[in-house]
Amino acid sequence: MKLAIREGMVPGRTLPERLTWIERAGLQGIELHGDALGLPADDLRAIFAVSPVQLASIDGGVGLLDADPAVRAAARDRIAARLALAGELGAAGVLVVPQFGRVPALPDLAPVSSGADLERALLLAALRDLAPVAHASGARLFLEPLNRYEAYLVNRVAQGATLAAEIGPEVGTMADFFHMNIEEADIPDAIRVGGERIVHVHLADSNRLQPGRGHLDFASGFAALKEIGYDGWFGIECRLEGDPLEAVRESAARMRGLWAVA
Repeated sequence: MKLAIREGMVPGRTLPERLTWIERAGLQGIELHGDALGLPADDLRAIFAVSPVQLASIDGGVGLLDADPAVRAAARDRIAARLALAGELGAAGVLVVPQFGRVPALPDLAPVSSGADLERALLLAALRDLAPVAHASGARLFLEPLNRYEAYLVNRVAQGATLAAEIGPEVGTMADFFHMNIEEADIPDAIRVGGERIVHVHLADSNRLQPGRGHLDFASGFAALKEIGYDGWFGIECRLEGDPLEAVRESAARMRGLWAVA
């Protein structure tokens, strides 16, 4: 079980300090999404070259579905650059949140097209454009389903898997236990339906605290992940209760124990 943690959860003023903390916590990876992505690529290469902590994934940011073509182009270029960096540094891929918001931001052009249809078509067009970049880099694009209170376009694993299947192997979907707890009728079944399209997993408990502090049944979800042959990263993405270092160590030990017997 390869465990990573989201950059913003880690104490430290600099990326090297954060990587040292992650090593002390007993984790193997980090998911970059914050200040570290402002560092020059050469600096990131040098930092990871001397750390045992690996780069698990990179956040792609938002903007692919913006109404402004310039914003969409900038988002596309940013994701392309991060795919190249992910490939060079050995990360599994770049995380893409299709959209935020409970309703479409684009206008309803009925009877020609609804706002939702426009946004789905835009997303597919952007992913098709980025797929060759992902293929060349060796890193994948991860679509992250979010719960209905945060987004509307991709809420369930099956929706992410369906979109990914329309593009090709360069695009996969994520299984986030917190969001699945809200959206899926049966978490193990949702994982089985996602199958090989699931290329990244996020861990948080039912109350968005560290795994083990809520009521989620991780054991059955882990068993389903083993059924589909999942061998990728597990990213801890949550709020931490208690001393951060002890909270992460305790949660990691619990998750590894459940994975071992799943």
